[in-house]
Amino acid sequence: MAGRKAMPVNLLLIKGKKHLTKEEIELRQEREKKLQPSTNRTNPPAWLCDTAKKEFRRIAKELKEIDLLTNVDINALALYCDAYADYIEISKIIKNDGFMVEHTNKSGVTNEVAHPLLAKKKQMHEQMRSLAVEFGLTPASRAKIAMPPRGQPEEEDEFTRTFGDV
Repeated sequence: MAGRKAMPVNLLLIKGKKHLTKEEIELRQEREKKLQPSTNRTNPPAWLCDTAKKEFRRIAKELKEIDLLTNVDINALALYCDAYADYIEISKIIKNDGFMVEHTNKSGVTNEVAHPLLAKKKQMHEQMRSLAVEFGLTPASRAKIAMPPRGQPEEEDEFTRTFGDV
């Protein structure tokens, strides 16, 4: 029987898990820092189309500023950007053709049906959404990362320090 997946210690602390001692936390943080991959090769892969490369560079710039992109994350980000480019292309085709298209079945009857690319568009949306969460590209995923550990008070703002809990 397999156990739970190991989580980075900082993520454990964010989630409020306190089963480690201070010494264990410090030791794990040191070990995790040594295992942190390099960030010297964070260019878009050559196989991406121009639209995906442009999106890759835009997101990579933002992620580098918060130290959230390393060399080993390149393929996952490239997959996100590839899905993004496909989504854009599919959207253009659907906009041009319309949501409903004519389809002639085997017996020669022509009907209007939903554009077949609508399903593919939804698939690209789902792929982008799941990868976006991995990189903190959604407001909810960033909020979850930014939440203080359970049991630790949030930093008080100037109003709260001055007037207390009114």
